[in-house]
Amino acid sequence: MPEVIFFVFFFAILGWVLFVFFTKRGKGIMFGGKIIKTYEGVSAKRRIFSNKVKVHAVDGGAVRFVGLEISASSFGSYQMIPVTFPYSEARQLAALLIEAAEYQENA
Repeated sequence: MPEVIFFVFFFAILGWVLFVFFTKRGKGIMFGGKIIKTYEGVSAKRRIFSNKVKVHAVDGGAVRFVGLEISASSFGSYQMIPVTFPYSEARQLAALLIEAAEYQENA
C-alpha cells in the first residue's frame, strides 16, 4: 500500500511539472496570468551552453504584464526562470537594453 501512495504522488508531481513546462496555460500560471501572445525572443550558444529568452504578453487581470522566460541548457541540464514585469518597468528595461547595446566606450 505505501508503494501505491508513493507512485500516485510521484506521477501527480511529474504530471504537474510537465503541464507547467510544456503548455501555454501552465506557463501562464508561473507568470501570474494568462499568456496573450508569445514572441520568440533571442538565443545564444556558447560551446556546450545554450541560452534563450522568450517574451510573453501576460494578462494579469487589471494590470498587463510582460513576462520573460529565461532558459539555459547544456548537456543533461535545463533551467527555466520566469520573470514578470509590469508595463512601465518592462519599457524601462527595454530602454536600458538598447542603451547597453549601443554603448561605445570613449577611447
